[in-house]
Amino acid sequence: MLRRTGRRNRAGPRPADHGRGPGRTERLLQLSTPERRARAIVAALAITQTVGYGTLYYAFAVFLTPLAADLHASTTAVTGSFTASVLASAALAVPVGRWLDRHGGRLLMTAGSAAGALLLVAWSEVGSLGQLYAVQVGIGVASAACLYEAAFAVIIAWHSAKQRSSALLALTVVAGFASSVFLPLTGWLVDRHGWRTALLVLAAIQAVLTIPLHALVLRAPPGNPTSSDQERGQPVRLRAVLADRGFWLFALAFTANTAAVATVGVHLIAALIA
Repeated sequence: MLRRTGRRNRAGPRPADHGRGPGRTERLLQLSTPERRARAIVAALAITQTVGYGTLYYAFAVFLTPLAADLHASTTAVTGSFTASVLASAALAVPVGRWLDRHGGRLLMTAGSAAGALLLVAWSEVGSLGQLYAVQVGIGVASAACLYEAAFAVIIAWHSAKQRSSALLALTVVAGFASSVFLPLTGWLVDRHGWRTALLVLAAIQAVLTIPLHALVLRAPPGNPTSSDQERGQPVRLRAVLADRGFWLFALAFTANTAAVATVGVHLIAALIA
């Protein structure tokens, strides 16, 4: 017994580990209110972008073949409506950006999410190509208001230059699973319930998950900008951007890449089941 006690005494009390940093809970408590809000916004947008891209973008590939069959149209004609949707979204890029700069993303993204849900319901009722094109143009407008372009602008407004890359990376990594989740889910719904009912289910998912998160979590950025004057630098004129050769090379590269990915994505399901 004495030996054991001696060993305990010789061991002595365990020294405090001053070299270790604060734990996760302590780090979270140390965050300021704007920092906590910024993290909540990233988490919320990661969810809404995953759902939004799944319902408003990727699901189209699954609906292509049954939709063409029911409308007695070619897949080429039906795919044209998807092109119209993308063009409508692109046309609104500048107006949406100006709105976000002036008013923030809460109202716009909430309205875009609600419009997307309603348009998915309208899509389930189409009976002609004309109606399909009208709905898809509307979905393009809704997408411009609530998908990546708007989400990126919100994140940039809430984060400093040093924090933006990690915040944007977190968002895109999570939202990158949109196709992995919604392509098989939509395919299962179409097989079990038909494409019209599948669209109603997707509309419900869109409404339940995206509208509340955009309405309750998004806020205007703090009064004090997150970036210092040195980080922001001088404003860049549009004329200077358009005269920059590098800008046009990037634009061409991104356009070609997006066109290739979209072409494969839209026709992939139809090609697999052909």
